[in-house]
Amino acid sequence: MWGMTYRRYEGSPAPDRIRRLTFVPFLPDGRCAAVPDPAGGPVLPSGDVRPGEHWLLDTSLRVPLATAGFRRQRVHVFAADRDHVYAWLDGDRYTGRRQHARVELVTGEPAELAERLAAAGRPDQAQAVRDAERSFSGQSDQDYYTDNVRLLEPAYLRGDTVQEGSGFGGDPARWRARRGMIVDGIDRGGSFLDLGCANGLLLESVRQWAAERGYAIEPYGVDLAPGLVELARSRLPHWADRIEVGNAVDYRPAGGQRFTFVHAMLDTVPARQRAELVRHALAELVAPGGRLLVSHYQGDGGTDRTAPEHLTALGFPVAGSSHARDNPRTATTAWINAP
Repeated sequence: MWGMTYRRYEGSPAPDRIRRLTFVPFLPDGRCAAVPDPAGGPVLPSGDVRPGEHWLLDTSLRVPLATAGFRRQRVHVFAADRDHVYAWLDGDRYTGRRQHARVELVTGEPAELAERLAAAGRPDQAQAVRDAERSFSGQSDQDYYTDNVRLLEPAYLRGDTVQEGSGFGGDPARWRARRGMIVDGIDRGGSFLDLGCANGLLLESVRQWAAERGYAIEPYGVDLAPGLVELARSRLPHWADRIEVGNAVDYRPAGGQRFTFVHAMLDTVPARQRAELVRHALAELVAPGGRLLVSHYQGDGGTDRTAPEHLTALGFPVAGSSHARDNPRTATTAWINAP
């Protein structure tokens, strides 16, 4: 790979060989994004890997924010040219507290954006958009999960705070402001299963917040990343036997246990599996008369649907919903009552 010119490549390149990155950002509606170039026409976000940075954990976050005001959720390499790597990003616009550019993105369907790049004298970037679209639209479910674990597990494990270990960059007050809406869907005591529990902070938080309302909750957790499950068990040894490695879309607890409340996040599975996730949770995990809580998170300035909007679009009856206290669209939870 490293001695050749631009070629399609999908894999996990060695971090010490990467010097530069070019990104093809995809918005929630499937359109691609570029930034306006003062010299004329659009240009893809690009930047060098700085000394001490890890290209995946650091550069892939910094460069899109700094050049395009774009916050990535997933990163996938699809091509390389010697030490220059091309990756598509799954994410959205961002206007939050992190340092970011304030630019009007140039957006369009992939074919349209490729044509505009070619017309601007950037045939290499036009080809990159075409290759990115092919990779993005054709990604397998297994590759989706591999990408998630490859990015999120090391990012969470190196977090300096317990909130960062659960994928959240704010302090305890902001954590509660943007996760506290989950307990609005808890209307009694019982068991609580978190699908995608990371380091277990949400298990602790829901138990505490529900207790403040007079409800006793017994927490359980599942996560796809073995390292995060190990961390959660070490943090919460009294619940270690309740925290397991598993995939939200097909997890089945030993003995067929059911739970009063099951919490799931939409982005733990590919978009095409979201309806399957909801059906599986209702059929296999939620106890009769229980409740499925579905959350969806996005950064400040994000343009994606909320949790109730997603569930309604998928054809599920929404019994109720709630949202973040400080910025309603950044974090939303909707619930479905099981018969």
